[in-house]
Amino acid sequence: MNHSIFKIISLQILIILLGFMALTSVVNAADSTKLTTGLFYIDGQSETINSDDVSALSIPLLLSVKQDKLSFGVSVAYMSIESGSLDESGLGDTIVSMGYDLTDSFTLKLKEKFSTGDENKGLSTGKNDTSVQLDYFAKMGNQTSLFTTLGYKAVGKVNGLNMQDTVYASVGTGYVYPTKTSIGVSLDYRESIFKNLDDQLGIAAFVSKPLNSTYSLTGFAGFDDTQTSSLGVSLTTKF
Repeated sequence: MNHSIFKIISLQILIILLGFMALTSVVNAADSTKLTTGLFYIDGQSETINSDDVSALSIPLLLSVKQDKLSFGVSVAYMSIESGSLDESGLGDTIVSMGYDLTDSFTLKLKEKFSTGDENKGLSTGKNDTSVQLDYFAKMGNQTSLFTTLGYKAVGKVNGLNMQDTVYASVGTGYVYPTKTSIGVSLDYRESIFKNLDDQLGIAAFVSKPLNSTYSLTGFAGFDDTQTSSLGVSLTTKF
């Protein structure tokens, strides 16, 4: 085996192990631990296939924990994807994230997408991606909030595909009713990882309602100028 490839693989394994060790230790002493699953559908452009005609259905599983100023998360999804003659299903990529609260309003996050999905099935590009983003959240009064995100993604390049590193951004507002039901809307921009596909500018809306002190239900929908539409529902439980 090529020594440079071996070093890269070893480094990726080390990052995964350290991430899960940190995640385990934080879970044991976490201020907040959440587990989220749901059902998500997207029709249009994809982040794994160089096509603007993709339909994908996914069932994600996300574990997120927060301790003081630190936050950790790990997620993976079972996916079913269709595009032209392609019709495949299986586990997708794994995303590990770490965040640090710089202030009460600003959070710096680092995300690593590990290519655990099968690229031959269109469930992954077959390469890892690294993202860094800055989140801002502020309350405006007792019930209204403002949130923004600005991020940069270093994309793992696939030979033969015209791929690029990308930027993404979002700005939105939310409102919490006295019943604790919350609604929100955002304007989102995302540069395509494939140079031949259009960048995406769209809007998204969500509504979230606590079912009890443990469970909450969230629904969302989005649409952008590439005619890509998304729809989903998620269930979150707190520990």
